[in-house]
Amino acid sequence: MIKNKVIGVDVGGTKMHFALIEDGKVIRESRIGTDAYGSQEAILDDLNKGIGALIDDSVLGVGIGVPGLVDPEQGLVFNVMNIPAWKNVPIKSQLEHYHNIPVQIGNDANCFALGEKYFGKAKNFSDVVCLTLGTGLGAGVVINNRLYIGNQSVAGEFCSIQYLDADYEAYCSSKFFNQRHGHDALYFSELAKRGDKEALVIYRQFGFHIGQLIQTVILSYGPQAIVFGGSLSKSFKLFEEGMRESLSDFPHQKVLDSTMIDVSDNPAIAVLGASSLVCCGL
Repeated sequence: MIKNKVIGVDVGGTKMHFALIEDGKVIRESRIGTDAYGSQEAILDDLNKGIGALIDDSVLGVGIGVPGLVDPEQGLVFNVMNIPAWKNVPIKSQLEHYHNIPVQIGNDANCFALGEKYFGKAKNFSDVVCLTLGTGLGAGVVINNRLYIGNQSVAGEFCSIQYLDADYEAYCSSKFFNQRHGHDALYFSELAKRGDKEALVIYRQFGFHIGQLIQTVILSYGPQAIVFGGSLSKSFKLFEEGMRESLSDFPHQKVLDSTMIDVSDNPAIAVLGASSLVCCGL
């Protein structure tokens, strides 16, 4: 049998998304909840079950995106954001032993960037930074049409860069809403959509911080395109004005004007990107 399919997996702090992919299209998929505070063994068992439900003799390999630092060559996950038990886990070797199939591991934001580069908004650009705005802040970097991960996949970890009294993640993720305003982003978005003035101001402030992050991204990598993903990107219209205001004092407006800033519109882009770890040899 010809092996022409790939399984892509996106591991998140609340759910895992599994997809069987052929020719860049999802043909079957499933989602299960993530037992974020479970043991390594319990979470690996869930991974095995999700993959096992999709695997057959036509599957070439499995690509998995996880939210944390990884060693893609060794297939080792050093730590996973929001899953405390996952530290120094040899996922690649364990899953390959269990399923007898090649497995590739990558940071989830890097997988998102690959997805946008090969299947999404960034197809026509060689230099791209993709930002995931959600529980935390992540970024994937593509330079000269190749994923750039740096030493131990640390490239693009803007979340840890000092900003104001904390770091960018404290102001450019759900932490901004939860920790600084006492409710989650969904609470404020629902109010803002109904015209609540306080909620609109909070989203405008959030957008201002996103604009400052974009300035740092452009000065760091000079991308031709920046694409947002993650749950908070769905509220782009609520924070866009604050973001544009924040960008108005950027010292290189010609560069900014030639940089596409957009929002991902494909809900399967992360698993598609994870699948490219296998089919594109990245």
